[in-house]
Amino acid sequence: MELYFQEKPTSNQWWDWRWQLAHGARTLEEVSAYLGVSPETLGGRRGQEAYPLFVTPYYLSLAERPTLQDPILRQCLPSDDEVSCQAGGEADALGEEEHSPVPRLVHRYPDRALLVTGNLCAMHCRHCMRKRDWGRALLPLTPEELSQVVSYLRRNPQVREVLISGGDPLMLPEENLRRIVGALSAVESVEILRFGSRVPCVLPQRITPRLAAILASGKPAWLACHFNHPRELTREVQAACDILNRAGVSMVNQSVLLKGVNDEAETLGKLFTSLLRYHIKPYYLFHGDPIQGAMHFRTGLEKGLQIMDQLRGRISGLALPAFAFDLPGGEGKIRLQPEQCLGQDGTGAPLFRSWQGKTISYPQGCGE
Repeated sequence: MELYFQEKPTSNQWWDWRWQLAHGARTLEEVSAYLGVSPETLGGRRGQEAYPLFVTPYYLSLAERPTLQDPILRQCLPSDDEVSCQAGGEADALGEEEHSPVPRLVHRYPDRALLVTGNLCAMHCRHCMRKRDWGRALLPLTPEELSQVVSYLRRNPQVREVLISGGDPLMLPEENLRRIVGALSAVESVEILRFGSRVPCVLPQRITPRLAAILASGKPAWLACHFNHPRELTREVQAACDILNRAGVSMVNQSVLLKGVNDEAETLGKLFTSLLRYHIKPYYLFHGDPIQGAMHFRTGLEKGLQIMDQLRGRISGLALPAFAFDLPGGEGKIRLQPEQCLGQDGTGAPLFRSWQGKTISYPQGCGE
């Protein structure tokens, strides 16, 4: 939608990520001025008091209606449900802090670890799993902390992949990011660097050839993007993806199933198939974690299984992600699939439900 500006930005300003950040909205009053509505129309006062607000003009422009029922605004604007709908939510539901052997490093799985670089983001996503960090000072990773991380990785050579997360690592000063890439790439046993970022979605202007070159300057680089709705795929995103592709950065996408945003098969099917055109492989569709301040986004596991069943056979397997959720306390991911085995026929052959809903027997061979 068209935004309201006191002084309309030029094309050069709109494509400048620094301009976008400088003109980001931090209050409901600033958002309502951009959208041309009264702050009372948006609500969310209690949510804003509990959790900070920040969103760029670019991301606001993707909305079609100035209401929290819009799937874009629902992801970036505070809701009173963030305070009132808290049952079952925890600040650190995945137990990241319990699995941190040295500051800033989370090591749950044997062969991979997660590096928390800070808490600076290009947008405060209202479903964020690390909302607990929004209100505390978590400065960028210091050289001393990075040295401790590198020492730990050298003592644990089974770690072959490091996920560089945040906050958002692509919001770090370039020199900081270059230092992290160089230090981790110098660890012989580390084979892959995976960057978790929502910048390509919410601030694609930040993806420049120089930034992409830094990502690709060390061990093989993968970028785990975070697109949740097909409206987020824009010409600006296309330009960012072209830069990353030319630099040799491979991309996957991790979506979150969000009530009122993308909890329909048609919406997700369009998102997943469209991502392939941007050279982004749909990797995971996550059921929402039980995080304080984000419980109102959860759909229930059955809804996710229903959507995956509706998509199976109707979109390319290349476009179909794995549906998964994280066990509490950092006990790991569980992948789920719709039930397709229906028992056995009279000969003992297993019966399966095809994507068209037919019951088909699968022949058995000798000795099976």
